[in-house]
Amino acid sequence: MVSQCNKMVSIIVPVYNVEKYLARCIESVISQTYRNFELLLIDDGSPDNCGKICDEYAGKYPYIHVIHQKNQGQSAARNNAVKVSKGEYITFVDSDDFIENDYLEYLIQLQEKHQSDISIGGFRYLYEGKEPEERKFDNETEVLMDANEALCRMNYNAGFGSTPWAKLYKRELIVKHPFPEGQIYEDLATLYKIVGDSAKISLGNRVIYYWVQRAGSTMRMAFDERQMAGMTAVEEQIKYVEKRYPDALPSVKYRYVAKAMELIAVNFNSGSDKEVFNRLRELSKRYSKEVLHDKRAKRTMKMRINATRLGYSAAKFVFGIHEKAKHKLM
Repeated sequence: MVSQCNKMVSIIVPVYNVEKYLARCIESVISQTYRNFELLLIDDGSPDNCGKICDEYAGKYPYIHVIHQKNQGQSAARNNAVKVSKGEYITFVDSDDFIENDYLEYLIQLQEKHQSDISIGGFRYLYEGKEPEERKFDNETEVLMDANEALCRMNYNAGFGSTPWAKLYKRELIVKHPFPEGQIYEDLATLYKIVGDSAKISLGNRVIYYWVQRAGSTMRMAFDERQMAGMTAVEEQIKYVEKRYPDALPSVKYRYVAKAMELIAVNFNSGSDKEVFNRLRELSKRYSKEVLHDKRAKRTMKMRINATRLGYSAAKFVFGIHEKAKHKLM
């Protein structure tokens, strides 16, 4: 059933070097059952034909608007789009991903039903070249959270994480908290502030977003020093949570160790620099004992922590097994 709500939604899609995937992304937006939206495509100086593709779609559909800019990065692309957007609500979609046709419909319904500041839907990993499985609707759940519980769930990745997509935000939350420009993991540095300023957050588990796993994406790049911005982002969240939501502190400590483990895995997958491993292992020690005693911490996380304690060779072996198991599940 189509929602009776008619509030404008701004869908923001940063575009860079995704010629192969862009049409599928745009087509998935065009097919939305909820029709009062604008689509903002930000061509971030893309070197391929993305700019041309964006213009072609804008020429066909009056609700599609294109911004062409010199390459400034994903954060600047999002921020620049927010400045010219008109929606009462804002949502983000990555240009190599795609959404179900009830993406907006579902998020609007969650927001209306619970009068929430943010509504969140489910997502599914999808490896490049594969097609999504048919969705099932017989086990849908909804949860209404305050900021404290939402921060905990986000940091434990319990139903959702700190990615900006698959979420519908009240406009003022995004305007108040622009993405930091010139760094990666900008979402990790921003989402906790947006959640922290929200009185109500509604979470549903219907799959509405497909996160395409492809070579060359931020999460699959070779390790370099820029990625240490992820550790800094979580350190800043720890300071924030200590002051405003101390009950959520164990979850942020978990997130800190989890980020260190994630970067160790990236390092193993892209050259296995022993010095980098030792550096990240030392950082993880800051909270690893607490995480090992945390009942909400995942068993696989505890396995990786213990493996890093045993040293480089043991950790590389255990992380390799975990990576293979993860690929099978996807």
